[in-house]
Amino acid sequence: MDRLPIYLDLQNRPCLVVGGGVIAERKSQLLLRCGASVSVLAPKITKDLRKLSKQGKISHISQSIHDTDITDFWLIVAATDDHALNKDISFSAESAGKLCNVVDNNKLSTFILPAIVDRSPVIIAIGTEGNAPVLAQKLKTEIESWLPTRIGQLAKQAGRWRQLVKNRYETLQERRHFWRNFFSGPIADHLLSGRQILAEKLMRSELIGEANEKSSNQGQVSIVGAGPGDPGLITLHAKQLISQSDVILYDELVSAPILDFARKEADLIPVGKRSGTKGMQQEQINHLLVNEALKGKRVCRLKGGDPFIFGRGGEEVLALSHAGLPYQIVPGISAAIGCAAYAGLPLTLRGISSSVTFATAKLENEIPQDWIHLLKAGHTLAIYMGVKSIETISSELINARINTNLPVCIIENGTTKDQRLIMSTLGKVVIDTKDAQLNTPAIIYIGETVKWAEKLQWFDGQSEAEKFSGWSTKNLAKVV
Repeated sequence: MDRLPIYLDLQNRPCLVVGGGVIAERKSQLLLRCGASVSVLAPKITKDLRKLSKQGKISHISQSIHDTDITDFWLIVAATDDHALNKDISFSAESAGKLCNVVDNNKLSTFILPAIVDRSPVIIAIGTEGNAPVLAQKLKTEIESWLPTRIGQLAKQAGRWRQLVKNRYETLQERRHFWRNFFSGPIADHLLSGRQILAEKLMRSELIGEANEKSSNQGQVSIVGAGPGDPGLITLHAKQLISQSDVILYDELVSAPILDFARKEADLIPVGKRSGTKGMQQEQINHLLVNEALKGKRVCRLKGGDPFIFGRGGEEVLALSHAGLPYQIVPGISAAIGCAAYAGLPLTLRGISSSVTFATAKLENEIPQDWIHLLKAGHTLAIYMGVKSIETISSELINARINTNLPVCIIENGTTKDQRLIMSTLGKVVIDTKDAQLNTPAIIYIGETVKWAEKLQWFDGQSEAEKFSGWSTKNLAKVV
């Protein structure tokens, strides 16, 4: 290690940025975030720097560096495109005993600005000693993808409670034992999930020795939407929760790459089913969720698409609420939205379609849908689980004198490498569906905007995740 990573207190300290371009602007804004008193030295500066100067947030010095006493400054950043000038600034700073960073020049710098993951007060700095800045940025992106968004709030709350913990536990060993359990236990889980009040209650009960054994040993359940198939479409929050869970109950339509986000020690339990196949009943799934959480485990209920759009997530949340268990809900990209986007199919389009309806072909107790009511002029209809009902849907709409030339598109295995589009019309869709020998999952779209998919298709069957260089969170963990 050639350089020592340190964190500098720049509050109200005078710092000088030499240069007036975009890079100088970026460095100035970074220093301002740290509370520094920033001066920018350059004959001309960017529009945003001029705005900061007018607001009194920075001082603009238009004179030459040679006419400036750099001893007035605590830290200096040289951000010009003049190598000779940058070299002079570095030499002057070195002679004056001042910290100096010359942008993109490791040899002339006494310190290097790292790539920063900011979850204040949790700050992670990533550096390559100036050898590979782009790699540092890539590592930053990877870390941001799995670091909990509320980790800073967790650290702040721990700071507020430090004195209470110190009062409660006399020895350093006892306090360390407490904090180790704290950061891997239910209180931290509640804070990271945004349940501040419950976390406060458990913490104070713990510290005054009145902890409720049942509540303190409870686990929690995350109802998580996995999106329509492409692992690149899953949210960062969902990815984090999957990687932290002890038990994952997943649907049949959740893709294998998404399950790879799980810890190797996690129990992966398949609970879903596809159309026409037998699977675990919803009551059994609800019972399993409750039982696993009561064992004190972190449980993730991983559902294809969005949990609250034909995903029966509402029924599972009702069961958890009735059992008095803590839960959180993480939305996902619903299949109708994701598949349409990957097919280049606009669900609404000015002058053609001003509204869209999501409907399911499967209703409780086999009650038929009112397809005529759902499909109105200037409207797009997206139908889930409708392939086996396509003949009924088509005949009802045709009998209601809906134009037989109305465009229909069926997307099979949308957003995955097996994505397939069947373009048809209301009058031909039954025959075209049989000829295509469609498999599930598939979404049906009916409406005038559907025809645009023929012109706007862009997806080549390669997932967004596969387009990256293959750096996974697990690979990153090995590097770290």
